[in-house]
Amino acid sequence: MTGLSAAALEDRWQRRAWIVLFVTGALAVIAAPINLLGKPPNPPSPESSTGLTPQEIAARIPGIDDYISSISRQLGNFMLAFGVLLMGVAAGPFRRGERWAWNISWSVPLVFLIQLLNSRGGWGWQFDLGGLAVVLGGLLVPYRRFFPKHARG
Repeated sequence: MTGLSAAALEDRWQRRAWIVLFVTGALAVIAAPINLLGKPPNPPSPESSTGLTPQEIAARIPGIDDYISSISRQLGNFMLAFGVLLMGVAAGPFRRGERWAWNISWSVPLVFLIQLLNSRGGWGWQFDLGGLAVVLGGLLVPYRRFFPKHARG
């Protein structure tokens, strides 16, 4: 044990909470190239929702591959931009304790929640739920840093 008081330990956690958001942004940046190449990840499989293999769908609907690739690239663009912006906000204004950065960072759990609701129990919902919990912790732990108790006199 380092012998830190509870207040000192709490302050340490609050000062390092920005790392949660920074890492979340970095993960989005790392995952973006998969989609930027126009190749969506295999799961969720179209077979589970349509009953057809990707090849059967492509044979029935000419041009669907290009359409799906364009949607995948758009997702990649979003992930890259969102990740870079999140990393910048986390490493700068959020880390310094600027209230607007804390407020705008609530868009991150919102994205995880939307993803979770859109997954409909399919592949990856566990990642979305876990990410939601971790990011909420990263926002709630430093609450007092952004909204300090004011001494009344």
